[in-house]
Amino acid sequence: MVNLEIRLATEKDLDAIMKVEEEAWPIESRAPVIKFKERLEVFPDGFFVALLNKKVVGVTTSQKINYDPKNPPNSWTEITSDGHISESHVPNGNAIYVVSLGVSPRARPGGKGIGVGTQLLEKQKKLVEQLNLKYLVLSARVPGYDFYCKKYGNINIEVYTKLKRADSQAEDMELRFYERAGLRQVKIC
Repeated sequence: MVNLEIRLATEKDLDAIMKVEEEAWPIESRAPVIKFKERLEVFPDGFFVALLNKKVVGVTTSQKINYDPKNPPNSWTEITSDGHISESHVPNGNAIYVVSLGVSPRARPGGKGIGVGTQLLEKQKKLVEQLNLKYLVLSARVPGYDFYCKKYGNINIEVYTKLKRADSQAEDMELRFYERAGLRQVKIC
């Protein structure tokens, strides 16, 4: 039986959060514990953990920003001050910007996902509603782009992000995940 709980993170969760970060991301993409501490201090309402059978297996963090749909942000680094949200969080902002979302392979019992990432993203979407904000914004990596180009030859990133599988879903697994969650692409950075 799967027992999945999503709740606000606490400082006591930091070691488990760092374990998820290590399991979910390659070393060059991982945030150090100092950034997670800062995110917890600056915007604890946007910092959630997913627990599977009482063990942390997923993490998402966010901040408030001022979002202008006519002029979307240019990069994750710019929007988040490279993950140091104390410099970029806008307390009176009109949007939630998802700074990070990571899920451990431990959240896939028997090798099959159980929706941990989706549940974490839903928490961020609910936060937008609870705070009466206008937007949920995030940046997505396109992890399949390099593999695709190596296998089929180089193509422009704009072309790649529009590629669809036979089932009409995005070719890239991360874009597919966000599209299934009801999000849409607005800009390629």
